[in-house]
Amino acid sequence: MKRRAAILTIAALLAGFAATLATAAPGGLAPVKGIVAADFIATDTEGRKQRFAAQRGKVVLLNFWATWCPPCRREMPAMEQLHRAYGERGLAVVAVSQDQAPLAAVRAFAAELGLSFPVWHDRDGLAGRLYGIPGVPVSYLIGRDGRIAYKVSGEYDWTSPEARAAVEALLTGPARQGDRR
Repeated sequence: MKRRAAILTIAALLAGFAATLATAAPGGLAPVKGIVAADFIATDTEGRKQRFAAQRGKVVLLNFWATWCPPCRREMPAMEQLHRAYGERGLAVVAVSQDQAPLAAVRAFAAELGLSFPVWHDRDGLAGRLYGIPGVPVSYLIGRDGRIAYKVSGEYDWTSPEARAAVEALLTGPARQGDRR
């Protein structure tokens, strides 16, 4: 009984987390306040398990996408440019595939686009459900403190002045309690 109660409590908390995140308008950088990014485990393109919590202390662009999604394919080059421009300053780009296809298809997609940032595979869509994504692409900009600062639903130009200003502000803003540098 205690185990069932604990599972129901966790499920209720996750449902609230997902509902709060699902409110951003499509296509724009929408501010999100006070929500800590949830931890999850996914598989990298080499088949190794990766824990999202390992990114804590960095500014993170977390992107949910799929190989069959044309808007995802179109926004990936801009994400690569953002990664190259800000990676050395502390931005981590993590793209999490929601494909049910084999890992080899995800690996081929990343290679075809020449992506140099981490690409992970969430074949069962568990991380996507945890974040309450309504579809793909969906992205989150997360501060060093692990709190989600912005959400984007749909394709977005990550090289835009708005995107760069948001990343810059998160990278140079005052450190908050819990930051690791």
